[in-house]
Amino acid sequence: MTNNAPTTSTPAGWYPAPDGSSESWWWDGARWTQPQPQQARLQPDQRPGAVKTISKLALVTQVLLIVCVVLSLATIGVEAFGILAVADFLSGDDTTLDRFDLYDQGTFVVSILSSVFLITTGVIWVIWQYRVAKQVIGQTRRAPGWHAGAWFVPVISLWFPYQNISDLWRAVGRTRPSWQIAWWLLWVVSNYVIQASTRLYLAAEDLETLRVAMWLSLAGEVLLVAAAPMAWLVVRGITRGIVQRAAEPVHSLAA
Repeated sequence: MTNNAPTTSTPAGWYPAPDGSSESWWWDGARWTQPQPQQARLQPDQRPGAVKTISKLALVTQVLLIVCVVLSLATIGVEAFGILAVADFLSGDDTTLDRFDLYDQGTFVVSILSSVFLITTGVIWVIWQYRVAKQVIGQTRRAPGWHAGAWFVPVISLWFPYQNISDLWRAVGRTRPSWQIAWWLLWVVSNYVIQASTRLYLAAEDLETLRVAMWLSLAGEVLLVAAAPMAWLVVRGITRGIVQRAAEPVHSLAA
């Protein structure tokens, strides 16, 4: 069932029904379409607190990203300390042995904290993205479940999340930023570099190999520090789009 509507610049999406009912109808930019019963479950989350929940999740994610940056900087400092200790020892300074103990202790503490906060940030991010995707169902190429699950599936996690984020920018009525590809490449490369560092560190049998592992770890953390501000902007930008979209006077279309 379709219903004509006056010309408007309001973007396509699910909006309150023009007949005053509690349903949500699809507005394609020119006319209304009443959903069939099987489509009802595909409508966006219309709960009053849905957008507020997204805003809170976004705030927590942004705070956690800042904490992750601080821990990455701490890791960079620890790795630099270890690299200098190895260099001094290889140059004949036997008094640096105590510094290796400090390096091991520092690495243990920072690694544990970094892992905990990085995992926590990832979980909150996924929940935030899932909630956002539920607000724009029908305007992205994948369902909300894929917006969450794509991060955890091998191989496709290399590009699906990037596409999903691009879809969200468009769905909330914002232009995808030109730096998004830089953010994504920094994120992907940093993860591979850090993983390579961990494998090399565990397999190291001499100080030269250990030093290479330290350099890789340092480089990976530098890439993470560079990626984090852009990730922060992604969360802020898309969330602002959702908030502004929810505040649009779409009820006037039912006149």
